[in-house]
Amino acid sequence: MSSLHHAWLGPYEISSTTCTGLTFARHSHDECVIGVNLIGAEQVWLDRRTFEAGPGSITLYNPGQIQGGGAAEGAPWHFVSLYAGADRLATDLGLAHLEFDRALCFAPELAAQLAQAAKGALSADPLVCGLSEDALVLLLGEVVRLSGVRLPSSASGGSWMVAQVQELLAAQLHQGVALDTLGDELGLSKFHVLRTFQKETGLSPRQWAMQLRTRRAKGLLRSGLSAAEVAHEVGFADQSHLNRHFRAAYGITPGRYQSAIRSKTTQRPQQQTDL
Repeated sequence: MSSLHHAWLGPYEISSTTCTGLTFARHSHDECVIGVNLIGAEQVWLDRRTFEAGPGSITLYNPGQIQGGGAAEGAPWHFVSLYAGADRLATDLGLAHLEFDRALCFAPELAAQLAQAAKGALSADPLVCGLSEDALVLLLGEVVRLSGVRLPSSASGGSWMVAQVQELLAAQLHQGVALDTLGDELGLSKFHVLRTFQKETGLSPRQWAMQLRTRRAKGLLRSGLSAAEVAHEVGFADQSHLNRHFRAAYGITPGRYQSAIRSKTTQRPQQQTDL
């Protein structure tokens, strides 16, 4: 029995395959291809040589490289494939040009993290998809580094950049700001924006925006607006998204929070005066 799941995570195409004994004829791609082997061993043919990629291995193919191979007949195999245009990936990572120097890396932890990001691409929650895209950009930077490509070092002015990002996120909280837009506004790569922001704040830009969104929602709920009105005002997709993220942040649903606020208000003791 085999299964194939396919999705897009931002500009990156992702497929997750579970099968037995699948083989591929020799072929090539226009994009950079990153293969993440999770279960089983793949026999790889690449540019007139062969090698084995076992569980925890990451295989790297440059555009136009002829490849082939697969798993032995009847052998279980689970792998994730990521496809990214070379120019796009180079831009996202702040590189002028990108070409993998190594075809095989053994990195089980990184492979598992890439698989988890790919799984997030299948989520119906826009925030989960967005956070998975953020994670994937940083993980691709690590993959590229392992392949022998030197990434640009972080520029100075991290605090200034973080302040600019926070200002942009706060100003458009109701509709959100795409990572590409943040990079374009600041003249920086997505990788640099993510890495610097996370280093300075401990959060990705999307996570920071979400905590601000839930904080503003709390204030609006306290003022008496309905949960549906609050969800629309601060940029949640709908009331159910507000409920889920508000509860994750504060341990209580918006409705119960409003009930608690009203209860406190009605039970507040009135000041007494001595006669």
